[in-house]
Amino acid sequence: MADLTRRAMLAMTALAVHAPGFNFLDAGGSDSRQHAQPQPGSKLPEWIRSNRTLIAEGYNPPFYPLFDYLPRKAVEIALALDCDSMRYPAASYYAFFPTRSGYPLHPALKGDPMRKTLDELHQAGLRAIAYIPLNHPFMSIESKDPRYPGWTRRFKDGTPMTTAHFGWQRFYEGCLNSSIREVARVLTAEVLDYGFDVMYFDGPYQGMEHAADFCYCAHCQAAYGKRFGKPIPDQQTCSLDERIQFRTWMRDEVLIAFFQEICQMIRDRREVPILFNDTSLLSKSELRSRAFPVADGFMFEAANTPEEKLFNLQLGQSTGKVIWTYLGHHTEYNGEHLRDKTVRGWYSYPIEGQELLLDGATATASGAGCVYWGMQRFFYEAEPPTAFESGRCVRDIFTFQRRHHHVLSQLRYRPQVGILVGSQTIDWYNDKFHIPSAYGNYYHGAFNLLKSLSIDADPFLDWSMTQKQLAGYAAVFVPNAPCLSDAQCDLLRAYVEEGGTLFSTHLTSAADEYGRSRKDFGLASLFGASLASRKPFEYPDLYLKPAHGGLIPQDPQIVRVRATTGDVEATTWDRGNHRDLGPAVITHRVGKGRSIYLASGLEAVWEETRMDPVRDYLASLLLPPLAAGRAYTMDYIPGVTAHYMASGNCIVLHLLADIGDKDHHLKARERFFPVANFEVSLRVHGNVRSVTLMRAGTEAAAKRNGEWLTVTVPRVLVYEAIRVDLA
Repeated sequence: MADLTRRAMLAMTALAVHAPGFNFLDAGGSDSRQHAQPQPGSKLPEWIRSNRTLIAEGYNPPFYPLFDYLPRKAVEIALALDCDSMRYPAASYYAFFPTRSGYPLHPALKGDPMRKTLDELHQAGLRAIAYIPLNHPFMSIESKDPRYPGWTRRFKDGTPMTTAHFGWQRFYEGCLNSSIREVARVLTAEVLDYGFDVMYFDGPYQGMEHAADFCYCAHCQAAYGKRFGKPIPDQQTCSLDERIQFRTWMRDEVLIAFFQEICQMIRDRREVPILFNDTSLLSKSELRSRAFPVADGFMFEAANTPEEKLFNLQLGQSTGKVIWTYLGHHTEYNGEHLRDKTVRGWYSYPIEGQELLLDGATATASGAGCVYWGMQRFFYEAEPPTAFESGRCVRDIFTFQRRHHHVLSQLRYRPQVGILVGSQTIDWYNDKFHIPSAYGNYYHGAFNLLKSLSIDADPFLDWSMTQKQLAGYAAVFVPNAPCLSDAQCDLLRAYVEEGGTLFSTHLTSAADEYGRSRKDFGLASLFGASLASRKPFEYPDLYLKPAHGGLIPQDPQIVRVRATTGDVEATTWDRGNHRDLGPAVITHRVGKGRSIYLASGLEAVWEETRMDPVRDYLASLLLPPLAAGRAYTMDYIPGVTAHYMASGNCIVLHLLADIGDKDHHLKARERFFPVANFEVSLRVHGNVRSVTLMRAGTEAAAKRNGEWLTVTVPRVLVYEAIRVDLA
């Protein structure tokens, strides 16, 4: 691809994406939230925001290794599950339509099953979604194709990079600086001409197992040398500045620019929604994590818990993009007796069951589109999908969504608090006390803590933060985000000066956006505190010692700080040595607002322990500025999560009950227990016309006391939703 084209794409996208103040968020204040929809094409069809999609997955039977696929049977499965659309794999390890792009064709392909599938779907009144891989691994190391060596990513010594995927075999990782770009471009153009209703991309990828490794193939060396006038640095010995330069070049000028080129080609030819897989939005060194401004929406696949999934979906919603999520978890299991851990699961057997109900309820509560993984679960079965528990669960979810579509589609999230998610910290922070696999406990802990206090929060990405967005929150929670730029610190400082409340923890602002340590907090003047040591201190049996009240379990990892202009509300007490280790909680008035700084990660402790004293103490700090603005209240019930949504004349409080019989030795097959007889109070303005339980389909017992409406919920098994219609 011509260098001019790449530079032009950079000018159109990457520079705009990373410019100060660039953002697609529009928080509409405490009473409303409107997401801007910044797609460069025409207005998106409403159905893709609440789609009920069946996936025909091309990486396993009936597509691979052998080709057994029958279009009509696939469409019949979609209809039986009450889907409104189906995703067809234009290609996976092979292409499944007669392409001339150079992508390898499945050796058993006959005719044009993709054309027949589209015709069958449209005749049945269903929409068709194209799955197109963008440099997803497909080049088998066993292949004799002479082109593959020239398309492969390579280590510095010339060794090809390979990866596993679903355990079938290993594949060469392709490089986007090679001619593989042209293959993907032509493949996309061919698929576009078929008339799909949505173009969905898996990728763009620049590696899988070795995505974090520099590529030294001849194409990358030539392109990098032309761009910077020097060779690619040695990844093992290069400086941080050299690492930053290489990774931002590869991200912005290669991968994102390529994706922009693909999207622009589509929009120049036809107006069709474009989505892609951005599941790794919070993964370290994931180049496509900043590509979502280019597309109309993206996919968050799965999560380990419903709480984590709800967090992911709300983070996705905060971007203003269309968000999709999987129902199902690929039926992975631990495979402890297997030598090769890439051999996982049974992809063409309907093994998943009741956990699908909770997966679907979480997506329904968040307002995300749903895609069930997938068609292959029922393709080989003689009985219809609803003969199996998993089929009945999927249909149950989709039928509920269809019946209540008019109400659900009008609802909007109304968060009180913004939670800054440290994606820069994930990418760049390098400290022996920073454990990447556990870092999510800080921002997940903040989200779940606030949920336990009946406070809805809006996770947002650090690099997308704007003044307008911050102004829409009653408070902003920054859970241990060491990596913040000077400009980002200025935004947070201005937010507090204008009357906001900032709640920050641990090492927040101790480094710049690329992980370079500061001499002191970037927000030191806001915290009213100064770093005494950049090295966290770990010790057993530490306690918070508030100015008033008894001892409370403290995070065993603390930051040693000095109070400067702030007020010390609590210190850390070392019980074993009868010594005070210094300030633990510092409050500070700045301008019209207030900062509350914790010199530890107490939100992560609550996430890991769910100890009531920790929650109660954090509540004593958080609730004073927030209690008066809460839209609902309910007693904390472990495992029950509420999610508040509203439109002009309707309130819906979704209730997710993750309570049941779980064998943590397994990754599937959960059974759930009901939660009975509890009360929820909703703040209501105006006259109430009706109060119903949407899942049960019955009227709800409710009583009014001023602006509060108290509803008795007799029973929740997995999911219920309280609907209040206003006159």
